[in-house]
Amino acid sequence: MLVFIKKIISGVCLVAVALCLASCHKTGTKDTPAPVAGQLPDPGPNWTRLTVLNDTITVLEEFNHTLYAASNSNTLYTSVNGGATWASVKVGAPDVSISAIRVFNGQIYLGTNNNGIFSSNDGGRTWSNYVSGFRDYNTYGFLVGYPVTSFAVKDNLLYAATEGNGVYALNQATGNWSAFNNNLPQNFTSYNVFKLLSSNNTLVAAGGVNGTFYYYDFANSRWTETLLPHWGSYIQKMIIDNGVLYAVTSEGKIIRSSNNGLSWDYDTADLYTVQALNYKDLYSGTTKNYTFTVVFSFIDSENGTTIQQRDKNIAIGSSWANGQQFLEGVHAHAILESGGILFLGTDQGLYAKHI
Repeated sequence: MLVFIKKIISGVCLVAVALCLASCHKTGTKDTPAPVAGQLPDPGPNWTRLTVLNDTITVLEEFNHTLYAASNSNTLYTSVNGGATWASVKVGAPDVSISAIRVFNGQIYLGTNNNGIFSSNDGGRTWSNYVSGFRDYNTYGFLVGYPVTSFAVKDNLLYAATEGNGVYALNQATGNWSAFNNNLPQNFTSYNVFKLLSSNNTLVAAGGVNGTFYYYDFANSRWTETLLPHWGSYIQKMIIDNGVLYAVTSEGKIIRSSNNGLSWDYDTADLYTVQALNYKDLYSGTTKNYTFTVVFSFIDSENGTTIQQRDKNIAIGSSWANGQQFLEGVHAHAILESGGILFLGTDQGLYAKHI
Protein backbone atom coordinates (compact mmCIF):
# COMPACT_ATOMS: atom_id res chain seq x y z
CA MET A 1 0.00 0.00 0.00
CA LEU A 2 2.87 2.40 0.75
CA VAL A 3 4.31 1.80 -2.71
CA PHE A 4 0.96 2.50 -4.29
CA ILE A 5 0.51 5.75 -2.35
CA LYS A 6 3.93 7.01 -3.41
CA LYS A 7 3.16 6.27 -7.03
CA ILE A 8 0.07 8.44 -6.96
CA ILE A 9 1.20 11.21 -4.63
CA SER A 10 1.67 13.59 -7.55
CA GLY A 11 -2.05 13.65 -8.23
CA VAL A 12 -4.10 14.21 -5.10
CA CYS A 13 -7.28 15.58 -6.52
CA LEU A 14 -10.09 13.06 -6.65
CA VAL A 15 -12.29 15.10 -8.96
CA ALA A 16 -10.89 15.28 -12.48
CA VAL A 17 -11.02 18.40 -14.56
CA ALA A 18 -12.23 18.32 -18.11
CA LEU A 19 -9.39 17.54 -20.52
CA CYS A 20 -9.35 17.58 -24.28
CA LEU A 21 -8.36 14.18 -25.67
CA ALA A 22 -8.59 15.08 -29.32
CA SER A 23 -5.12 13.69 -30.02
CA CYS A 24 -5.80 10.49 -28.11
CA HIS A 25 -7.11 7.41 -29.92
CA LYS A 26 -9.47 5.35 -27.79
CA THR A 27 -9.01 1.67 -28.53
CA GLY A 28 -11.31 -1.28 -28.14
CA THR A 29 -10.71 -4.09 -25.69
CA LYS A 30 -11.63 -7.17 -27.69
CA ASP A 31 -10.39 -10.58 -26.55
CA THR A 32 -8.26 -12.89 -28.69
CA PRO A 33 -9.25 -16.49 -29.33
CA ALA A 34 -7.23 -19.28 -27.78
CA PRO A 35 -3.81 -19.78 -29.42
CA VAL A 36 -3.39 -22.48 -32.06
CA ALA A 37 -0.25 -24.64 -32.50
CA GLY A 38 1.78 -22.59 -30.04
CA GLN A 39 1.49 -19.35 -31.97
CA LEU A 40 0.23 -16.05 -30.57
CA PRO A 41 -2.92 -14.92 -32.43
CA ASP A 42 -2.44 -11.69 -34.35
CA PRO A 43 -3.43 -8.91 -31.92
CA GLY A 44 -3.62 -6.28 -34.67
CA PRO A 45 -2.71 -2.59 -34.40
CA ASN A 46 -4.96 -1.86 -31.41
CA TRP A 47 -4.70 -3.14 -27.87
CA THR A 48 -6.28 -6.58 -27.48
CA ARG A 49 -6.71 -8.55 -24.28
CA LEU A 50 -5.07 -11.99 -24.39
CA THR A 51 -7.26 -14.62 -22.79
CA VAL A 52 -4.26 -16.94 -22.30
CA LEU A 53 -3.21 -15.01 -19.20
CA ASN A 54 -6.08 -13.95 -16.96
CA ASP A 55 -4.50 -12.44 -13.85
CA THR A 56 -3.36 -9.07 -12.52
CA ILE A 57 0.08 -8.62 -14.11
CA THR A 58 2.42 -6.32 -12.20
CA VAL A 59 5.85 -7.08 -13.75
CA LEU A 60 6.94 -7.96 -17.31
CA GLU A 61 10.49 -8.92 -18.36
CA GLU A 62 12.30 -10.91 -21.05
CA PHE A 63 15.55 -12.84 -20.60
CA ASN A 64 17.12 -15.34 -23.01
CA HIS A 65 14.03 -15.40 -25.28
CA THR A 66 11.74 -16.27 -22.36
CA LEU A 67 8.95 -13.91 -21.30
CA TYR A 68 8.32 -13.49 -17.58
CA ALA A 69 5.12 -12.09 -16.08
CA ALA A 70 4.42 -11.76 -12.37
CA SER A 71 1.23 -11.25 -10.43
CA ASN A 72 0.50 -9.72 -7.04
CA SER A 73 -0.71 -13.12 -5.85
CA ASN A 74 2.60 -15.10 -5.65
CA THR A 75 2.44 -16.39 -9.25
CA LEU A 76 5.23 -16.31 -11.83
CA TYR A 77 4.29 -16.96 -15.46
CA THR A 78 6.76 -17.87 -18.23
CA SER A 79 6.38 -18.19 -22.00
CA VAL A 80 8.92 -19.61 -24.45
CA ASN A 81 6.79 -19.04 -27.58
CA GLY A 82 6.28 -15.30 -27.63
CA GLY A 83 3.28 -15.22 -25.32
CA ALA A 84 1.14 -17.85 -27.05
CA THR A 85 1.09 -20.15 -24.02
CA TRP A 86 2.23 -19.66 -20.45
CA ALA A 87 3.43 -21.94 -17.67
CA SER A 88 2.86 -20.87 -14.08
CA VAL A 89 4.41 -21.57 -10.70
CA LYS A 90 3.52 -20.44 -7.20
CA VAL A 91 6.31 -18.71 -5.28
CA GLY A 92 6.17 -18.75 -1.49
CA ALA A 93 3.06 -18.04 0.54
CA PRO A 94 -0.12 -16.48 -0.89
CA ASP A 95 0.82 -13.05 0.48
CA VAL A 96 3.97 -12.85 -1.69
CA SER A 97 3.67 -9.97 -4.17
CA ILE A 98 6.40 -10.03 -6.83
CA SER A 99 7.85 -6.60 -7.58
CA ALA A 100 10.98 -7.27 -9.67
CA ILE A 101 12.43 -10.04 -11.87
CA ARG A 102 15.99 -10.75 -13.00
CA VAL A 103 17.73 -13.73 -14.58
CA PHE A 104 21.42 -13.68 -13.68
CA ASN A 105 24.03 -16.36 -14.41
CA GLY A 106 21.34 -18.96 -15.03
CA GLN A 107 19.34 -18.25 -11.87
CA ILE A 108 15.97 -16.54 -11.53
CA TYR A 109 15.72 -13.82 -8.89
CA LEU A 110 12.39 -12.40 -7.73
CA GLY A 111 12.13 -9.31 -5.58
CA THR A 112 8.98 -9.00 -3.50
CA ASN A 113 7.13 -6.27 -1.65
CA ASN A 114 7.36 -7.81 1.80
CA ASN A 115 9.14 -11.17 1.65
CA GLY A 116 12.70 -10.47 0.55
CA ILE A 117 14.20 -12.15 -2.51
CA PHE A 118 13.41 -15.58 -3.92
CA SER A 119 15.88 -17.40 -6.17
CA SER A 120 15.74 -20.57 -8.25
CA ASN A 121 18.54 -22.46 -9.99
CA ASP A 122 16.30 -25.04 -11.65
CA GLY A 123 14.03 -22.91 -13.80
CA GLY A 124 11.50 -22.18 -11.08
CA ARG A 125 10.77 -25.71 -9.87
CA THR A 126 12.18 -24.98 -6.41
CA TRP A 127 12.89 -21.70 -4.63
CA SER A 128 15.13 -20.36 -1.87
CA ASN A 129 14.08 -17.30 0.12
CA TYR A 130 16.50 -14.70 1.52
CA VAL A 131 15.03 -12.18 3.94
CA SER A 132 17.93 -10.86 6.06
CA GLY A 133 18.10 -7.10 5.51
CA PHE A 134 14.87 -7.13 3.54
CA ARG A 135 12.63 -7.50 6.61
CA ASP A 136 12.99 -6.04 10.07
CA TYR A 137 11.01 -5.06 13.15
CA ASN A 138 9.90 -1.45 13.23
CA THR A 139 9.83 0.79 16.30
CA TYR A 140 6.38 -0.56 17.19
CA GLY A 141 7.57 -4.17 17.23
CA PHE A 142 5.91 -5.20 13.97
CA LEU A 143 7.78 -7.18 11.32
CA VAL A 144 7.80 -5.15 8.10
CA GLY A 145 9.26 -5.80 4.67
CA TYR A 146 11.37 -3.48 2.53
CA PRO A 147 9.99 -3.74 -1.02
CA VAL A 148 12.56 -4.71 -3.65
CA THR A 149 12.08 -2.14 -6.40
CA SER A 150 14.62 -3.30 -9.00
CA PHE A 151 17.73 -5.31 -9.85
CA ALA A 152 20.85 -4.12 -11.69
CA VAL A 153 23.95 -5.90 -13.01
CA LYS A 154 27.39 -4.25 -13.06
CA ASP A 155 30.67 -6.09 -13.79
CA ASN A 156 28.95 -9.46 -13.39
CA LEU A 157 27.66 -8.57 -9.95
CA LEU A 158 23.96 -8.43 -9.06
CA TYR A 159 22.52 -5.59 -7.00
CA ALA A 160 19.04 -5.04 -5.55
CA ALA A 161 17.39 -1.76 -4.58
CA THR A 162 14.91 -1.53 -1.74
CA GLU A 163 12.36 0.96 -0.58
CA GLY A 164 13.47 1.69 2.96
CA ASN A 165 16.81 -0.09 3.36
CA GLY A 166 19.01 1.10 0.51
CA VAL A 167 21.00 -1.07 -1.92
CA TYR A 168 22.19 -4.67 -1.51
CA ALA A 169 24.84 -6.69 -3.36
CA LEU A 170 24.77 -10.45 -3.94
CA ASN A 171 27.61 -12.81 -3.09
CA GLN A 172 26.70 -15.51 -5.56
CA ALA A 173 29.11 -18.03 -4.02
CA THR A 174 27.27 -17.97 -0.70
CA GLY A 175 23.85 -16.73 -1.84
CA ASN A 176 23.97 -13.98 0.76
CA TRP A 177 23.07 -10.32 0.23
CA SER A 178 24.96 -7.52 1.99
CA ALA A 179 24.33 -3.79 2.31
CA PHE A 180 25.93 -1.63 -0.39
CA ASN A 181 25.15 1.76 1.11
CA ASN A 182 28.59 3.36 1.37
CA ASN A 183 27.96 7.08 1.98
CA LEU A 184 24.26 6.76 1.16
CA PRO A 185 22.72 9.00 3.85
CA GLN A 186 21.23 6.74 6.49
CA ASN A 187 17.86 8.31 6.89
CA PHE A 188 14.34 7.33 6.00
CA THR A 189 14.25 9.20 2.71
CA SER A 190 17.60 8.39 1.09
CA TYR A 191 17.28 4.69 1.89
CA ASN A 192 14.18 4.70 -0.31
CA VAL A 193 15.73 3.65 -3.64
CA PHE A 194 12.90 3.56 -6.17
CA LYS A 195 15.07 2.45 -9.10
CA LEU A 196 18.62 1.17 -9.60
CA LEU A 197 20.31 1.03 -13.02
CA SER A 198 23.68 0.24 -14.51
CA SER A 199 24.58 3.36 -16.50
CA ASN A 200 27.75 4.31 -18.37
CA ASN A 201 30.14 2.19 -16.27
CA THR A 202 28.56 3.03 -12.94
CA LEU A 203 25.42 2.47 -10.89
CA VAL A 204 22.77 5.16 -10.53
CA ALA A 205 20.11 5.21 -7.83
CA ALA A 206 16.87 7.14 -7.68
CA GLY A 207 16.94 7.59 -3.91
CA GLY A 208 15.26 9.90 -1.44
CA VAL A 209 12.21 12.14 -1.66
CA ASN A 210 13.88 15.53 -1.30
CA GLY A 211 15.14 16.06 -4.83
CA THR A 212 18.20 13.83 -4.41
CA PHE A 213 19.86 11.42 -6.83
CA TYR A 214 22.95 9.22 -6.47
CA TYR A 215 25.65 7.65 -8.63
CA TYR A 216 28.31 5.26 -7.36
CA ASP A 217 31.94 6.39 -7.44
CA PHE A 218 33.73 3.03 -7.73
CA ALA A 219 37.18 4.67 -7.53
CA ASN A 220 36.37 5.93 -4.04
CA SER A 221 33.81 3.25 -3.09
CA ARG A 222 31.01 5.62 -2.21
CA TRP A 223 27.66 6.98 -3.37
CA THR A 224 27.76 10.60 -4.54
CA GLU A 225 24.72 12.86 -4.27
CA THR A 226 23.37 15.14 -6.99
CA LEU A 227 20.11 17.08 -7.20
CA LEU A 228 17.00 16.92 -9.35
CA PRO A 229 15.58 20.05 -11.06
CA HIS A 230 12.88 20.52 -8.42
CA TRP A 231 13.56 20.38 -4.67
CA GLY A 232 11.18 18.09 -2.82
CA SER A 233 10.48 15.92 -5.86
CA TYR A 234 11.66 12.36 -6.33
CA ILE A 235 12.02 9.85 -9.15
CA GLN A 236 9.35 7.17 -9.32
CA LYS A 237 10.47 5.34 -12.48
CA MET A 238 13.65 5.44 -14.56
CA ILE A 239 15.06 3.89 -17.76
CA ILE A 240 18.26 4.22 -19.78
CA ASP A 241 18.41 4.52 -23.57
CA ASN A 242 21.72 4.89 -25.42
CA GLY A 243 23.40 6.32 -22.35
CA VAL A 244 20.62 8.82 -21.61
CA LEU A 245 18.59 8.52 -18.41
CA TYR A 246 14.85 9.23 -18.55
CA ALA A 247 12.87 9.46 -15.34
CA VAL A 248 9.31 10.12 -14.17
CA THR A 249 9.21 12.41 -11.14
CA SER A 250 6.62 12.93 -8.44
CA GLU A 251 5.68 16.13 -10.30
CA GLY A 252 4.21 13.89 -13.01
CA LYS A 253 6.89 15.07 -15.46
CA ILE A 254 9.68 13.38 -17.42
CA ILE A 255 13.26 14.53 -16.98
CA ARG A 256 16.41 13.34 -18.76
CA SER A 257 20.16 13.30 -18.11
CA SER A 258 23.08 12.46 -20.40
CA ASN A 259 25.73 12.56 -17.64
CA ASN A 260 24.63 9.98 -15.07
CA GLY A 261 22.38 12.43 -13.25
CA LEU A 262 24.86 15.26 -12.71
CA SER A 263 22.34 17.54 -14.43
CA TRP A 264 18.78 17.13 -15.67
CA ASP A 265 16.46 18.71 -18.26
CA TYR A 266 12.68 18.51 -18.50
CA ASP A 267 11.34 16.47 -21.43
CA THR A 268 7.60 17.08 -21.39
CA ALA A 269 6.51 18.02 -24.93
CA ASP A 270 2.81 17.02 -25.22
CA LEU A 271 3.14 14.72 -22.21
CA TYR A 272 -0.29 13.62 -21.03
CA THR A 273 -1.33 15.34 -17.80
CA VAL A 274 -4.52 15.21 -15.77
CA GLN A 275 -5.68 16.66 -12.45
CA ALA A 276 -6.76 13.33 -11.03
CA LEU A 277 -5.22 10.47 -9.08
CA ASN A 278 -2.51 9.09 -11.41
CA TYR A 279 0.95 7.62 -11.86
CA LYS A 280 3.32 7.21 -14.82
CA ASP A 281 5.82 4.66 -16.08
CA LEU A 282 8.53 4.48 -18.76
CA TYR A 283 9.87 1.80 -21.08
CA SER A 284 12.61 1.70 -23.72
CA GLY A 285 11.81 -0.48 -26.73
CA THR A 286 13.79 -1.28 -29.87
CA THR A 287 12.80 1.73 -31.96
CA LYS A 288 10.57 3.72 -29.57
CA ASN A 289 10.45 4.95 -26.02
CA TYR A 290 7.09 4.61 -24.29
CA THR A 291 5.37 6.24 -21.36
CA PHE A 292 1.98 5.42 -19.92
CA THR A 293 -0.19 7.32 -17.48
CA VAL A 294 -2.65 5.44 -15.28
CA VAL A 295 -5.56 7.57 -14.08
CA PHE A 296 -8.07 6.78 -11.33
CA SER A 297 -11.11 8.97 -11.91
CA PHE A 298 -14.89 8.94 -11.61
CA ILE A 299 -15.01 10.28 -15.18
CA ASP A 300 -15.02 7.34 -17.61
CA SER A 301 -13.27 9.31 -20.35
CA GLU A 302 -10.24 9.74 -18.07
CA ASN A 303 -10.31 6.58 -15.94
CA GLY A 304 -7.83 4.17 -17.50
CA THR A 305 -4.41 4.12 -19.15
CA THR A 306 -3.02 6.52 -21.76
CA ILE A 307 -0.01 5.18 -23.69
CA GLN A 308 2.31 7.59 -25.48
CA GLN A 309 5.42 6.97 -27.55
CA ARG A 310 8.32 8.66 -29.30
CA ASP A 311 10.59 7.34 -32.04
CA LYS A 312 14.21 7.02 -30.96
CA ASN A 313 15.54 8.44 -34.23
CA ILE A 314 13.91 11.85 -33.79
CA ALA A 315 15.29 14.75 -31.79
CA ILE A 316 15.35 14.48 -28.01
CA GLY A 317 12.64 16.71 -26.62
CA SER A 318 10.17 16.00 -29.43
CA SER A 319 6.48 15.28 -28.81
CA TRP A 320 5.39 12.23 -26.82
CA ALA A 321 1.90 12.29 -28.35
CA ASN A 322 2.63 10.46 -31.61
CA GLY A 323 0.36 7.41 -31.80
CA GLN A 324 -1.25 8.14 -28.44
CA GLN A 325 -3.86 5.56 -27.35
CA PHE A 326 -6.25 5.24 -24.41
CA LEU A 327 -7.61 2.12 -22.70
CA GLU A 328 -10.73 3.07 -20.77
CA GLY A 329 -11.15 1.41 -17.38
CA VAL A 330 -7.86 -0.50 -17.67
CA HIS A 331 -5.07 0.21 -15.18
CA ALA A 332 -1.60 -0.80 -16.40
CA HIS A 333 1.39 -1.85 -14.31
CA ALA A 334 4.10 -2.87 -16.81
CA ILE A 335 4.98 -2.75 -20.51
CA LEU A 336 7.29 -4.95 -22.61
CA GLU A 337 8.27 -5.27 -26.27
CA SER A 338 9.13 -8.67 -27.76
CA GLY A 339 9.15 -10.02 -31.31
CA GLY A 340 7.41 -7.01 -32.80
CA ILE A 341 4.62 -7.19 -30.20
CA LEU A 342 4.01 -4.71 -27.39
CA PHE A 343 2.63 -6.29 -24.21
CA LEU A 344 0.85 -4.42 -21.42
CA GLY A 345 0.43 -5.94 -17.95
CA THR A 346 -2.78 -4.69 -16.33
CA ASP A 347 -5.27 -5.36 -13.56
CA GLN A 348 -7.37 -7.13 -16.21
CA GLY A 349 -4.65 -9.42 -17.49
CA LEU A 350 -2.31 -9.11 -20.45
CA TYR A 351 -2.92 -6.89 -23.48
CA ALA A 352 -0.97 -6.89 -26.75
CA LYS A 353 -0.67 -5.02 -30.06
CA HIS A 354 1.57 -4.95 -33.11
CA ILE A 355 4.21 -2.24 -33.04
